[in-house]
Amino acid sequence: MEQKTPVQVEKELQALLDKHRLSDKLSVGQIKQWILSERNEESDSPVSASNAFQKRCMKYFSRVKSHDEFFVVTQALINAWNYFPHQSLGGKSPWQMVQKEMNKHPELKRKSRSHEMPVVVVGGHTMKWKEYEAMLREMERVQAPFKHWIEHETLPEYRRHLSSKVAERIAKKHIYVAELFFDRVLHVGFVTLDTIRPDFIQKEFPRWWQTHVMMSSLTEKEVLSSLKNLFLFIGSLHNNDIGRFGF
Repeated sequence: MEQKTPVQVEKELQALLDKHRLSDKLSVGQIKQWILSERNEESDSPVSASNAFQKRCMKYFSRVKSHDEFFVVTQALINAWNYFPHQSLGGKSPWQMVQKEMNKHPELKRKSRSHEMPVVVVGGHTMKWKEYEAMLREMERVQAPFKHWIEHETLPEYRRHLSSKVAERIAKKHIYVAELFFDRVLHVGFVTLDTIRPDFIQKEFPRWWQTHVMMSSLTEKEVLSSLKNLFLFIGSLHNNDIGRFGF
């Protein structure tokens, strides 16, 4: 984490608001208040809370199209989250809490400077980085047929189907949902269509969307509706019963 001061973060945020002509719609004070009183009803995870905050702010930057500028905005919001106080942390910022722990445990500083390979926790199990890399390579090998089916059969056919049935704007929305759904499916580790759990489709992915897809305003209900559209297509294309997926 690059060290900054709250004053620097405030100035960078204000410059960003001025640059995008948002000062009359959003203020640094408002952003600080959101962070101070942050609530995360979906999960106790700090990552989910941070993502929910970023998504709330990113709605004001909906005109940003450049990937470079998107990164600048995202980094400014991450800095705000890290350097501004949180009520849930007793009025301290995450950066202050990290420094407090570092001062209490000097060995953490030494570890952070060491060249030891990091460890990774996966599914509650700790493994060395090399073991984790080996696991990922094996997963990629096992998922290869499924990934080919997604990228070279299902998504291209789905695009053609949508282009002949609905308006371009609606087709883009459904394709976006389908692409991110399959990206997430592969990331989580499913190896075939049949191994995808109904709860992942019906609950987990629509909920994940709300805190991770920053530039989307789709609700859980709308995401699930789009997934139903995708699975109806898959069912018709391959003569599959989609009832087992919860539809």
